[in-house]
Amino acid sequence: MRNKWKYPSHHSELNQLRFKEKQMDYVLNTVQADPCPDMTNPKKKIIFKRLSYLTTAAAALFMLIIGSTHFSLDMAKAAAKIPYFSLFIKQEEYKYALYDSIQNVINEHQYQVVDLDVSIPKKKITVSLLGSKAEVKTIKADVIANINEELVSQDFGKYKILVKKGERPDPGPELTQEEEKYITDSVELEKKILHLLAQHNYTPAFPIEARINSMENFIYIALPNTESKQRVTELKELLNTVTKDYGEFRMRITSIDMKAREQELRWGNNIIGILAQGLMSNKSFQVTGFSYSFHPYPLQIKVKTSVQSTDPKAKELAEEMINEMKVFIQTHELTKDVRNDEYKVIIYGKDKEIILEE
Repeated sequence: MRNKWKYPSHHSELNQLRFKEKQMDYVLNTVQADPCPDMTNPKKKIIFKRLSYLTTAAAALFMLIIGSTHFSLDMAKAAAKIPYFSLFIKQEEYKYALYDSIQNVINEHQYQVVDLDVSIPKKKITVSLLGSKAEVKTIKADVIANINEELVSQDFGKYKILVKKGERPDPGPELTQEEEKYITDSVELEKKILHLLAQHNYTPAFPIEARINSMENFIYIALPNTESKQRVTELKELLNTVTKDYGEFRMRITSIDMKAREQELRWGNNIIGILAQGLMSNKSFQVTGFSYSFHPYPLQIKVKTSVQSTDPKAKELAEEMINEMKVFIQTHELTKDVRNDEYKVIIYGKDKEIILEE
């Protein structure tokens, strides 16, 4: 049977990956066989626990090239024709697992860390510690040794670690008694409003907001658009009663299309976040902005790029982005509940003209 997975014969960045034939074969064989990862090896448990949504093919490729100083998601995608967002999720989960390992060391040794910066492609970590220069210098060698020992034990390999003196972040001004009372009253009023809504069978479409401060007193409630005008009027009267001890309020009661709200709940911040961060992280996509709206229905996603809409390659670039989004939405485990959802994607050029709309 013909192998559906293959490496492109010509790609400007492929040679930078420094793949050998046996490494390419390993990745392609993994794609075809799709075996379960070896969870019996205790050293690999943390990594694979955090990579639960990753395709085995993407994992195999990523593990082979993650240490390369030339690594980029675009290069990896080109190398094995693996869906871009699968590799992006893999990178993020790998990064979180790496941070977990470092945090374990920090907690165990009670290091006073005020800032931590990690570059996976450069295999470099910068740790900023509280204390005098002399104190930081005294424990510097131990910090480097302990972090690298943990990383090696979890199969991340050794990193170049820079330990330096950090500064305690400014906590900001303390709250005044008046500001503390505003917060207490806001929380108290919100609880009363929630009780009132439940008592009178109102189901808010979004979390309510009750805000009391020196600028204004404000209440926001979103109701399903199935509520009658009479019920909305009655709610306003009930709110006037429950707020009378807190002063006058500006109230905003909106009507929400529950079909749109249900779609919003299905997609959540997770799927939208992956699309936004994934597109922005890939330099070849040249994305400069990402926005979305579920209201009105259906979901509309807008992507801004630094490419002129008249550029001969603009449409090809837009098609590639939309195709990668479609593949992710239609095939990834995370998106199984939204595959039949209606949505629209609009790609804009630098000149604010539409390049492609689907």
